Amino acid sequence: MSLLNRYTKIFLIMTSLCYGQDVYSAYGVGELTFAPNAAVMGIGSSGLMPSFQKNISLSNPSTWLGIPFAYVSVNYGGTQIKDRDYNYNNVLSGLNQFQFLLPIKGRYAVGIGFQPFSSQLYSLGSDDIYEKYIEDDTLTINKAINGSGGISELIFSLGAKLTEKEQLGIKLEYLFGSNRRQTVFNIKEGEHDLDYIYNQRNIYNGTLINGYFSSRRLGFGSRKLLLSGSVKTVLHPVRIKHFSFQPFEDSNGNGYYDVADYPRPSGVDSIPPAAIGTTLSNQISPFEYALGFDLELTEMIHAQGEFSSWSDLADGETNLISGLNQRVVAYQHLNMGIIRFARILPRVWHESLHFRAGIFQRAYELDNQLSSNGQAEDYKINDLGMAIGFGIKFGVTKNQIDFGLNLINRSDSYNSDKLVTNFNIGISIGDLWFVKRRLKK
Repeated sequence: MSLLNRYTKIFLIMTSLCYGQDVYSAYGVGELTFAPNAAVMGIGSSGLMPSFQKNISLSNPSTWLGIPFAYVSVNYGGTQIKDRDYNYNNVLSGLNQFQFLLPIKGRYAVGIGFQPFSSQLYSLGSDDIYEKYIEDDTLTINKAINGSGGISELIFSLGAKLTEKEQLGIKLEYLFGSNRRQTVFNIKEGEHDLDYIYNQRNIYNGTLINGYFSSRRLGFGSRKLLLSGSVKTVLHPVRIKHFSFQPFEDSNGNGYYDVADYPRPSGVDSIPPAAIGTTLSNQISPFEYALGFDLELTEMIHAQGEFSSWSDLADGETNLISGLNQRVVAYQHLNMGIIRFARILPRVWHESLHFRAGIFQRAYELDNQLSSNGQAEDYKINDLGMAIGFGIKFGVTKNQIDFGLNLINRSDSYNSDKLVTNFNIGISIGDLWFVKRRLKK
């Protein structure tokens, strides 16, 4: 039985979806990465202020001038999203950050790194069963979309001393990656059951540039104060190569394209007919600024705070990048925390430990959310979270193992509240570079 020609228009009008896993990762380019390493996650920040070691942030190149050794840092993490009303968990895990940092004579520092920019994993099904009566036939139609993939960043960073109390940093982020989306229309007619599948793919590339500034000029008496700021914008516009593959009837119900399906492939199984390619520009145009402080309360205890505001300045006229019509157009992040840094020269074992704790709040603004009356309107998602973490410093070259954990309550007015758990484990190995070693006699 072939229903492709008779009912295509019916399939296209079905757009009402509910969540089966994490609906948030289906918005726009997916779940954005906020805390790429365990030290940042441990205080709930965006990485602007020092959290790795005293006066050093792995994410801010303007703080790298004081690093005494070259470091290779690897961080692995994961996210679990648990719906409070529906019995499901969505879990993502993988490499969160890789970095190589090299200080040069206390005046310069360079870094090369890799980390995810966003990630997607969702399976969303319609909460409406659509029935249509045509020529004495009763059709029951349902819709679902599935998606996976993400965007990664290849990062080159440079830090330099401006004065004895001010430092500058610059970071270039090359974005690349892809995601895949599958739309499935399930049709039941009597005893017949058919899946009509439509596959799409997006491939991304573009370049962002970040500028950083840090100053230790101000203070409160003997208490030192570090102030930092950063600005991020687009250097080369982010382009999207969109591919739309010919829909097919999944006659044998195995979920992929093979010789049993209609239309039949002319060749190797699982190779769909030639896709229609479209190049899109100005679909992602991030702009972000951030400000923060680090106040030294004692030699080892510091209080910190950060505020950042991110917005997508793209026109967003097409919805090809997302399985839904929604996309994140802005968010604001605010955090406060306290860190007890390890002592530079520990006298007892516990002085080799870092302890971190913080609270944070994020407010996301989404556009083109369909309300109950069918009109498009903006709405917000709110995250309220707490962060804890610790680090263990060891070895002559100040190697370090870090752990970070976030517990977040995510709420909005359209979906049920979710409990988001983020964890991260990192190891950083130090070594001497460009140092002339004396020959043993």
